[in-house]
Amino acid sequence: MKKRLPVFVLALYLLAALAMPAAAAEATETAAPTNVPREPGFCGEKITWDYAEGTLTISGTGEMDDFPEGTPWEEFRMEIKKVVFTGGVTYIGACSFKNNSALETVDFGGSLYEIGREAFASCDGLTAIELPASFKIFGEACFQNCRNLKEIHCQGKFPSFRQNCLWGTCATIYYPAERPWSVTYIEQLETAFNGRIEFLASDGTDPYHPEEPETQPEETVPPASTAAPETQPDIPATAAPTSAPETAVPTQKQTEAPTQVPTAPVQQEETDGGSGMWIGILIVGIVLLALLLGALVFRGTRPKGKFSA
Repeated sequence: MKKRLPVFVLALYLLAALAMPAAAAEATETAAPTNVPREPGFCGEKITWDYAEGTLTISGTGEMDDFPEGTPWEEFRMEIKKVVFTGGVTYIGACSFKNNSALETVDFGGSLYEIGREAFASCDGLTAIELPASFKIFGEACFQNCRNLKEIHCQGKFPSFRQNCLWGTCATIYYPAERPWSVTYIEQLETAFNGRIEFLASDGTDPYHPEEPETQPEETVPPASTAAPETQPDIPATAAPTSAPETAVPTQKQTEAPTQVPTAPVQQEETDGGSGMWIGILIVGIVLLALLLGALVFRGTRPKGKFSA
């Protein structure tokens, strides 16, 4: 037992060392953002804000601050109807416009990369938004419970959808018709959202789920009869009947594909490749520990001495 104890303790230390980086990384990712003290009129290191007549203008370059405890424009929150981002704003801070029910229009500019956590949560005045080609990330719950948001127009490549980013929202996301998004990603998201979020090309078509086109069958004229009709003996035998056959072809197909209507919401899960890697390392460590303990037990139970012929 005295020989086994140091190896056992060493294995425990090894497992602890493997687990600590994963726990530290998870704690870092879930840490709540904090406000950074700024001079009046600033909402980021190089970003300023100004309010006039219902419009909030945010100008500058780089990232906005996060505002978990209130924004610099809090006194105008219920008066802001329009927000305009100018210059090179790349990140909209967390909770920047949360519960701004009067907000109706947002001009995101041309440099936006990410919308922060709950940035526009519960903004019931929003009905449609347009995101620039530079946009990449829907932050966690960024448009949560925007009940009247029906159209999201994206100009760039397929973005990242963080957890609950569109929870409680039923909208159609339009992607560039000239640069279609991956059908695999679209199918995964449609399944995750349980039909509440629909994806269409910017021209209104759905190249991945094309509808059966409606065709109008051509009217056919029955061939002329070689015998005289029984009910009209005075009409020459080569004349066509005056009435259409009772078995006429219907004018419209009856098998037209129904339109799918979005149903209930579902929480979108975000995959985390980093956590999977650390779990794999932990499993390998446990297996190595089991092998070491087995070898020690076997060594302790092996008969001692030499056998002579």
